[in-house]
Amino acid sequence: MEQVVCEFAGEDGATLPLFIKPKSGQDSAEFLIQWIGGNQELLKRKILQYGAVMFRGFKVNEGIEFERAVKQIEPELCKEYRGTSPRKLVPGTEYVFTASEMPPYFPIPQHLEMSFLSSPPRNIYFCCLEEPVGPGGETTLCDFKKVCDDMDASVRQKFEDKGVMIIRNYNKKWSLFNDPTQLKSWQEVFDTEKKEDVEEECRRTYQDFTWKKNDGLRLVGKCDAFENHPITGDRIWFNHLLVFHWFMISDEFYRIYKRLGSLKYLLLSWIMWFAKLFFLNILGPKNCGTHTCYGDGTEITNAENKHVRDITWKNMIFNRWKKGDLIMIDNYRISHGRQPYAGKRKIVVSWSEPYLRPSLRQVEQ
Repeated sequence: MEQVVCEFAGEDGATLPLFIKPKSGQDSAEFLIQWIGGNQELLKRKILQYGAVMFRGFKVNEGIEFERAVKQIEPELCKEYRGTSPRKLVPGTEYVFTASEMPPYFPIPQHLEMSFLSSPPRNIYFCCLEEPVGPGGETTLCDFKKVCDDMDASVRQKFEDKGVMIIRNYNKKWSLFNDPTQLKSWQEVFDTEKKEDVEEECRRTYQDFTWKKNDGLRLVGKCDAFENHPITGDRIWFNHLLVFHWFMISDEFYRIYKRLGSLKYLLLSWIMWFAKLFFLNILGPKNCGTHTCYGDGTEITNAENKHVRDITWKNMIFNRWKKGDLIMIDNYRISHGRQPYAGKRKIVVSWSEPYLRPSLRQVEQ
């Protein structure tokens, strides 16, 4: 470790993430790649201890340099993506994608990558190839162990008892009455035109599927709302409620307005609220693009939803990106999200192979 410096540099004295910075003259991408390769076990311990490790001050300028660095600690990366956010493969790489092709003004709430699946990635990695110039654009972090610990006992027990049901609806073609939270067709999600391939994967990954009229598809997955961390055993808030609930988008915009004071986000909050009410009245919550309810099908109340969002925002860390930043995140503990921004910004992502949720491992044994 004598060749690098470790420090905490989060806002308000936060201890997430751990920053690793180069000493003078040792800031090349090649040095970083070699250092990670020579300190794999140490680095894994630090990720487990702190939840996230950020390399800052190194000259990582290309997607291929990011990929080489990550493969030093994660030789078997994965390129299968079943998430809802549009992504594109970065040219010249095999496992590096744009973090999201969502419009810059649109926030992405806190989530563990693909936690709505039976086997989410064990770790996730981001790199900043072009830092945002104006306000916003942070990839926010939140420790979902703290969210679990801070949750009101009665709310937590209700989630423990009932679990959650994740509902996703996909249509083949866009229409005026499509919910705006549906960002992809099922062909894009599963990367196939064959329904039998979709059905086979759904059976393998514990998802109920229903083919709807006009070539639509509904996916329903029931799972525990919490998971035990696969190594520490800590109880972790582990689901996609913050992203996949109709309450999400207007509430996110309102909280961003309260943080930044920009009336633009207050207006967007109102617009999204009325737009979502329109689709709720036409479709009902379970026919919207995405929705989350309790595992028995009953709705999560707005008060319960707000409570979870309140403690999530209380624990969120807002660190500004700098070019060359490379962060390694324990996806079974630390969530990530994206604050809206304007102007240029290029963040890329890679992730590890799927890791079966601990609760499902017990079922299969």
